[in-house]
Amino acid sequence: MRIVDMIDKIERVLISVLFAVMVLAVFSQVVNRNIFKLEIGWFEEVARACMVYIILFAAEIGLRDHSQLNIDSLVRRLPPRAAGVMQNISTIVTIVFSGVVGFTSIRLLQTQAAAQSVTPGLGMPTWVPQASITVGCLLIFVTQCIVLLNTILHREKKEGETA
Repeated sequence: MRIVDMIDKIERVLISVLFAVMVLAVFSQVVNRNIFKLEIGWFEEVARACMVYIILFAAEIGLRDHSQLNIDSLVRRLPPRAAGVMQNISTIVTIVFSGVVGFTSIRLLQTQAAAQSVTPGLGMPTWVPQASITVGCLLIFVTQCIVLLNTILHREKKEGETA
């Protein structure tokens, strides 16, 4: 679990930094619009990119901690053995979905990088904000694989001790 703990710490720091940047960008946009009235369009782009990365990092944390509402509300109503099976099925479905989306989105990034398209406000490559999908899904894929592996190993360890 050390890898997952390290990923968790990095994600939480990134979420905090991205949130601060997003709030500053939105605040600056509001101040600019109401006081300075300058033509600065990149505040919105920065805020939007930060928000998308925050959402994907937070989704990964929620999935890893099993605190997503749709999973948790169903599993709590099941008997312990059925809840464990349901949790594993949910984890496997998450692994498959995030893996397919994450690995497929790599081609999208390659296409955007080859096209050399840029965002209108900042002029940054469009693949940078779009990479949030790839980063988020691949992070979910890796951590869910680790969670499933730890669950299986933990269960085998318990069964070995009781036998």
